[in-house]
Amino acid sequence: MKKSRLQFAVRFKTRLPKHERAFSLHDALVALTVVSTVTSAALPSFQQLTASQRMSGAINSLVTALHLARNEAIRQGERATLCPSVNNRTCHNSGSSDTVWEEGYLLYIDRNGNHELDADDLIIRMFGVVEGLRVRSSVHRNHVTYQPNGMASGTNLTFTFCDQQGRGDPRAVIVSPSGRPRLSARNASGDVISCPASS
Repeated sequence: MKKSRLQFAVRFKTRLPKHERAFSLHDALVALTVVSTVTSAALPSFQQLTASQRMSGAINSLVTALHLARNEAIRQGERATLCPSVNNRTCHNSGSSDTVWEEGYLLYIDRNGNHELDADDLIIRMFGVVEGLRVRSSVHRNHVTYQPNGMASGTNLTFTFCDQQGRGDPRAVIVSPSGRPRLSARNASGDVISCPASS
């Protein structure tokens, strides 16, 4: 019995030498330093990638809404209007020189053409809050309306997308009177996109 215990102890020591059972304090500190360095170097790139993906998602959502509005106006033979909305029931106008779209927006059939969501108007789709971005439309343009022929009412309409933390480059979606949206790194006049100061 004593012999078998002794053999087991010898075998155990042979398989797991003492120096392989755990890291030393020095090894742990070196590993921690390496992980910390790699993390701090990769974090800005990761944040920029996340901001870029968030911007792309928000732009794609708005462009989808614009295409849907145009298609619905043509299909139903009535005016289709896209407007900002904070509650998915009414259109919201901030009353300032630019209009806030990041709090959500909705698409509806504007049966009487008054650019207001009335009881007899048909809501087609609602779009949710855009996180981490500021989305604004050109001065005094608190809606975009498509006519039954697919044309957009009024002059060029520009939507600007700005990252609230300033991590991504601003972008613009410009809607021409033909009704087709296009993505741009500059505003409709070709100037650099101006973003509001981060709060």
